[in-house]
Amino acid sequence: MTQALSGAAIAAVIAACWLLGRPRPKLLRSTDTAGVAALNRQQMELVTVATGTADPAADAMAPAAMAGATPGWPRDARERTLLLTQLNTQYGLGGEARRQAMALAAAWSHRAALPLLKRGLRDTDPAVVVLAAGAMERFRRSSVASPQPAAKAPRNVSRTR
Repeated sequence: MTQALSGAAIAAVIAACWLLGRPRPKLLRSTDTAGVAALNRQQMELVTVATGTADPAADAMAPAAMAGATPGWPRDARERTLLLTQLNTQYGLGGEARRQAMALAAAWSHRAALPLLKRGLRDTDPAVVVLAAGAMERFRRSSVASPQPAAKAPRNVSRTR
């Protein structure tokens, strides 16, 4: 009998501690979002001021248009590897060379440039991030959706109604 009473007493103490525990704070009620929103607006203004326009797609095409002539894009795997090596080397230099590498990768719009573009999304330079985001938009768009073929009618339609 004493074992049952001691077990019940321990269970009652555990239940009391659990019920009287400190209440958990509500995350959304206690978080002040006004400061976060103001910071986001300030950073977006810096990005638009740094690039000169508010349209990232127009910014991605601007360096290719300024060059005057379209570069000869690689035709085979060897040339593609050479271009990717050149873009990665240029990206590693930083500054204006990094922005030019990102603009070339954006203008190329090839799947092989996706790792470089993903790295550009995490860059500290806002202009590089805008160029990378504009280039990634082309890959996010779905191509023409293939229409699904109509389902064949069941053998015995009267049983399905």
